[in-house]
Amino acid sequence: MNARHVKAGGPQEVKKKEEEGLITLMKERAVVRCRETQKDYYDCVKDRTISIVWACRDQANAMNECLHQHTTDEVLEDLKYRWVKAGKPSFADRAKMPKF
Repeated sequence: MNARHVKAGGPQEVKKKEEEGLITLMKERAVVRCRETQKDYYDCVKDRTISIVWACRDQANAMNECLHQHTTDEVLEDLKYRWVKAGKPSFADRAKMPKF
C-alpha cells in the first residue's frame, strides 16, 4: 500500500490530502454540535481576566469534552467510510457531504 493512503472502512482507501479535508470537516461539525457549551463558556469569560481560570473551569471542561466527543478517531473513521460510500463528493459542495 502506498504510504500516502490511509485505510478507511475496510478495503477502501483515502489519500492523505482527502483525509486532511475530512478532518477539517469533522472539526467544523464538532464546533456546530458544541455551540451551546461554547456559548456557556464565552458567557462566563466575558468581562473577566485572571479569574477565568477558576471561575470558568467547569464551562471550559464541558466545552473541551464536547469537542473531544466529536473529534475522535472513531468519528473520523466513520466519516471516511460514509464519504467513500457517498462516492467521494467534493469538499466544496458541503450539501453532498455525508451526515454523521
